[in-house]
Amino acid sequence: MSAENIYEKLGQGMSQQDFLESMNHRYRATLDQWYECFTWDAHHREALTPLKERNDLRCAILAGDWCGDVHRNLGPAVEVMNEADIPVEIFIMEKHDDLMSQFLTMGGRSVPKVIVTNLEGDVLFSWGPRPAYIQEPMTAFKRKNLDPDDPSIDEEKKAAYKGIQARYGEGGDYQKLVVYELTNQLLQI
Repeated sequence: MSAENIYEKLGQGMSQQDFLESMNHRYRATLDQWYECFTWDAHHREALTPLKERNDLRCAILAGDWCGDVHRNLGPAVEVMNEADIPVEIFIMEKHDDLMSQFLTMGGRSVPKVIVTNLEGDVLFSWGPRPAYIQEPMTAFKRKNLDPDDPSIDEEKKAAYKGIQARYGEGGDYQKLVVYELTNQLLQI
């Protein structure tokens, strides 16, 4: 298996329902709260219609029930795939370390990671853990390339996470970014 092909992993994940049922109850409540905010913008939904004619795509999503980005972004990501009739399986990152290691975000293990493949397991694109606009504060932090012993590293990291939370906002408006980014990626394949 490589970041270019994950065929040997396909079929080893779990359904969305099984993942939801396996979640810690407190985490599930948080995920449900964000999922309930989801609404479709008509033009995005219609844009996915041509993908329903295809049956050559698969989606693997790396996730962890404890992760706030999974709570916020799994619902919209799965909704996009379901609307496009793309089968989804979820891989718990701690149980699929080999897969997680192939899809790091700037060197880190960040979830959710949405991986779209063809039937042969060739990776067509990956997305995550959050929309690009929301990710920008973490990208800026990582680009500073601070030494782990730098006394400012903890404050800089806290500032990055504060920036991420500010960009997510209080409501579900950010979910439009998830739908937009995934839809654009899907329509390019």
